Amino acid sequence: MCVNWTRWLFVVGVLWVCGTTAAFAQLGDEYRPEQAVSAATALVRPSVVAVETRFDEPRLEDGYEYWQWMRGARPLYGLWGSGFIYKDPNYVITSEILMDHAEYVRVILDDGRSYEAELVGKDEDFDVAVLKVDWGPDLEPISPSFGDSDALKLGQPIAIVGKALNSVDTFATAGIISAVRKRTPHTDEPTDKFLQFDASYELSFTGAPLIDISGAVIGMVDQTVGTQINLGVPVNEIISIADKLIAGEVTKTWFGVEPMRMRQGIIDWGGAPRYFDWNEDGEAEQVEFGFWVSYVEPGSPADIAGIEAGDTIVEIDDRMMKYQYDWDSYERTFKVGQLIYVELLRKNPGADVNSYATEDFHREIAQVQILEEPEEEAEAEVVNVGSGYLSVGSRE
Repeated sequence: MCVNWTRWLFVVGVLWVCGTTAAFAQLGDEYRPEQAVSAATALVRPSVVAVETRFDEPRLEDGYEYWQWMRGARPLYGLWGSGFIYKDPNYVITSEILMDHAEYVRVILDDGRSYEAELVGKDEDFDVAVLKVDWGPDLEPISPSFGDSDALKLGQPIAIVGKALNSVDTFATAGIISAVRKRTPHTDEPTDKFLQFDASYELSFTGAPLIDISGAVIGMVDQTVGTQINLGVPVNEIISIADKLIAGEVTKTWFGVEPMRMRQGIIDWGGAPRYFDWNEDGEAEQVEFGFWVSYVEPGSPADIAGIEAGDTIVEIDDRMMKYQYDWDSYERTFKVGQLIYVELLRKNPGADVNSYATEDFHREIAQVQILEEPEEEAEAEVVNVGSGYLSVGSRE
């Protein structure tokens, strides 16, 4: 059989060119960077506002170095940044950082009109603040769409739409999601799951929305730490916090334990069993998860419920406590008055303190009612916060 290689190569080449062209055409229909960012920016721009504050008194102190650098080495009279309209147009989301020492707050729309704003509340862990604005009877600002920050992927393109230093012009910049961090780098703060992005931004972008290519808000510009690590607050956290603040619910709840994620060293010196019969089928499985309780605050909900230092918490409300994010994210859902069920492992009375044998531990359930976190100066006075708690009891 004789093959005409010239003709065969020509046909293959034509098919390759056509297929490649079709593929790129299809890709182009779905996403063109030069068009996607501008289209997304146009969608969210009417929802972006400038936020300006005035201090109760002029200040020249630590914490405002970047703002002072912009204005020179002289006292500051206030701060400025960005924000965006929330689901209810009467509310604006911005950074809690901008609210420090604020005696007066105003927001400025894209068309230059300014309005006085009232601080509804703020969450210092995630740097989220909620403002309320009376726009008058003839104006209802546009709220942007909101995405799902839990669905973000590494390398996903994003953009920032924020206000310039003059609080009038609107700027935009673009980049990608560089990382989804479980903790803030270079700090010991347990403020988990910030977004990391590589898009550059100005100081006045603090509080500005991070958006995806569809124009949906997926986060908020928070801060830059370490060696130019840009961090944003995920929108799911923003919504959870903002809804509580608007509803007047307490965001600072009190459980009362200091947990340590399970490590091999804790097992080795007898703090937890090496193996345990989780399914009660007579076969022990290796202990690879849980949080060991290093300290219980006196008079706290956990203390009153009977949780003790040395217990290992394995589940809360049937949610397995496997990773740090499992603990932190679930703790943020707590509400004052909520009753939670804590499953834990505890060493049997009289067991060798250094033993990690399965038979030296048993499983128990504690029922804990969450309270509002007390003020720091009042914590030492909290002895008994009332009845209504059910103490630890054996699962049997």
